[in-house]
Order: sequence, then structure tokens, then C-alpha cells
Amino acid sequence: MVEQEVFDNRLTGKLVAEAVLRLFESDGTVYLATGYLTWSGYLTIADSLREFLARNPDNRVVIVVSTGADQFSRLVANAIWDLDVDDRCQLLTYRDGFIHPKLYIRDGEDPALVMGSANLTWDGLGKNLELAWYYRADDTDDEIFQSHLDWMHSFVGECDTVTPDDLRRSVRLRKTADTWLSKGRINLPQMVRGALPFGRREPPAVPPLLGEFDGAESDDE
Repeated sequence: MVEQEVFDNRLTGKLVAEAVLRLFESDGTVYLATGYLTWSGYLTIADSLREFLARNPDNRVVIVVSTGADQFSRLVANAIWDLDVDDRCQLLTYRDGFIHPKLYIRDGEDPALVMGSANLTWDGLGKNLELAWYYRADDTDDEIFQSHLDWMHSFVGECDTVTPDDLRRSVRLRKTADTWLSKGRINLPQMVRGALPFGRREPPAVPPLLGEFDGAESDDE
């Protein structure tokens, strides 16, 4: 029977961490795609991750993360690399832009996925108000599961292995700066113009839609 459940750290009374940790309870390949993987987030999943890899020599973990200075650290990378035996724990990154997906999925005889807003940080997994959907399929032919797995396979195919060079401080800081400047090119000029007194435009006396509705009501009268 299909199982689905919502986690949000607060309103549901259920931590997103609980949903993510469920993925390590059965065997297969676990994919973790996230923009942020901090030390606090790694510690949240570390025990389950280690047990998962030790339980079955066929179990694998594929992690895709951004390597910006505010998103990842050499400490986390070294901890993941220490777990890697026979290429069973891969650490990848996507180099063609900002990584924003949060999709965690287990491919195997007991398929399941978690998707939503939470990064792999303690804030995302257990503190912030987030929204995460846990979905456990009846079998691997489940269309919803397969659509997410197909996307993950496509995404991983566009990624490269994280190297020690990616974790040099200058490289990570440059990546962070590029990310925020890219965001700024879209939003910052408009935000600055709106904040400065000489950049503001006076709002119309009557909002256009409200004026249209007022006119329509007058005609009816």
C-alpha cells in the first residue's frame, strides 16, 4: 500500500529529519540532492548513513551538493570521503548554476522519496518551518516514484565529482560570490531604486483593479 505523509518540523509535530532517515531503513541506492549540506545536517544523518553502508555491500549513496563557502565545508567532504569504499559513497556537484532542488530518494525493492523545501542542515531538518512530502511506493513501477527517479538520474548525469580543488577557500568564496551576485543582478537594482526616496514612484490614488470593480458596481446601480 502506498504511504505518504507531510513533515514540517512544527505544525505537524513531525521533524523532516524523521522522513529523511527513513530512506536509510531499507536497502538500495539513496540519492541526496541539496543546496546546503552543513556539519549539523551531516551529523543528523551520519549514524544512519554509516549503518546503511555497513549493512549491505550493495548499498550506495550519491550526494549532490553545492560547494559554496556558505553551503558546504571541507569538514563534511572529508567525513563523506572517509565513508567511501569501492565508490559506494559518491560526492558530486552541479557546475552549471545554483543548486536549489531538495530531493532525497531511495531506489531499490522498497522505493521511497522525500521532497520539499528542506536542505540538509539542522535548521532545515529540525528547526525551520519547512514542508516536506514523504512518499513510499508499492513497487518500482510506481509512476510518481519513477518520475522523480528519472529526474534524479538526469540530474546526476549532469554532475561532476567533487575534488579537493573545489574545496579550496578561494574557490568556495568565489562560488559563493558568483551565486549572490547572480541573484543581485536580477533583484538588487530594483530593490535599491525602491528603497531610495528619489527612486520611488507614487502609488496610484486608486488601485486599477479596485477602480474597475468600483465602476462596475456603479453601473449596476
